[in-house]
Amino acid sequence: MTPVLPAPPSERGQVLVIVAVGMLAIVAMVGLVIDGGYAWVRQRDTQNGADAVAKAGTVQVQQYLAYLTANDFDVACAVAQTAASNGVVVVAAEYTDYQGQPLLPSPVPVGDCTVDLGFGIPAGAQGVKAITSETFDTFLMQVMGFDQLTTTANATAVVGIPQAVPGGALPVTYPLTSTTCDSQDTPFTIRDNDGDATWEYFEIVDEDDANATNLAIIPLCDVSPGSVGWLDWECGQNLEQSVSDPCDVFIPIPAWIHTQTGNVNSLQSSLNAYTGTTVGVAEPDDSVLSLPIHDFTCDDQDPDLTPSQPTTDCPTHPTWSGTGTEQVYHIPWWVGFKLDAAYVQGGDLECQSGPGQPVLVAPEPPGKVGCLKGWFVDRYDEPGPIGLALISPGDEVRMAVLLIE
Repeated sequence: MTPVLPAPPSERGQVLVIVAVGMLAIVAMVGLVIDGGYAWVRQRDTQNGADAVAKAGTVQVQQYLAYLTANDFDVACAVAQTAASNGVVVVAAEYTDYQGQPLLPSPVPVGDCTVDLGFGIPAGAQGVKAITSETFDTFLMQVMGFDQLTTTANATAVVGIPQAVPGGALPVTYPLTSTTCDSQDTPFTIRDNDGDATWEYFEIVDEDDANATNLAIIPLCDVSPGSVGWLDWECGQNLEQSVSDPCDVFIPIPAWIHTQTGNVNSLQSSLNAYTGTTVGVAEPDDSVLSLPIHDFTCDDQDPDLTPSQPTTDCPTHPTWSGTGTEQVYHIPWWVGFKLDAAYVQGGDLECQSGPGQPVLVAPEPPGKVGCLKGWFVDRYDEPGPIGLALISPGDEVRMAVLLIE
């Protein structure tokens, strides 16, 4: 009798299992791509929300420091309202010091926006750190059991003192592009280093590379609009005072700045107090001072013009114009100038000889032109940095809110 063999197992059920597992893996990978990309977008939104919340709270801290008009309730409500308008949840918010660090001896959280209990802003507070979150539904990852994802972000903002110009500022402005006021009429343009290893006149060099071969001679030609101009920082000082004991003033970038008349001959000793002992040698005692560079001048018809208030008349002038106290200079950027020597008494032979370039040949007018010798070592563009400094409530200083984290 022929034995009856059992029927081979059916492969139909195995294929269905393999297909199902494969489809689940494909859906999971597609879900990871789609939901992961969407999560990245929401993370960015959450970070933007944290930034906005920290800055909004810090603005109220600034109001307290400047005018003593805000309290903890104002900070809390600014935090809550900004979070709501940005679609994020505030996980935590606390006060920081001027460097963005928690207050000592223990962190102080921002209060509640429900009822104004009259709590003041804690001593030493100069900023707000906020942690925010955002929860959102997933798309395809729900098949893997992930119905929602949550993103978190943190940000810190502080109140600082704006400083658009680092270091001491020379009260003299130099044209971006011009020619020397001598018989050679040598053209020049203040410019960034082009990297060709050859120093052109008034090219900016690294301070470590400053030496006699790239020492610049800046002629103080002040005989026409667009040439050198001595400036008024609008703080009641004369030229000598603004060099020897400069006032604490904020100079925005860019700005329109008034000219100032005065006895330039008396400035030589005050300027050379910022220099070392050997001309042509870059010494640590050769101070890097801020030198404003102008690209336009005009005749100011507005007696109330201030450095932070651009005039509406000047930009319409077709040519450089203005003389004396009616002249204003448009300062789009500044340079860091390492001052090596100053000769401002006019007709100085040092300006007609090295070290330094370009040497003045028969200066025009004779007996009037002086010069500064030094190196262009940096460039300061807008916007200026914010200086982190301790501010006490009621201090009469310029303030600005800076996002530092």
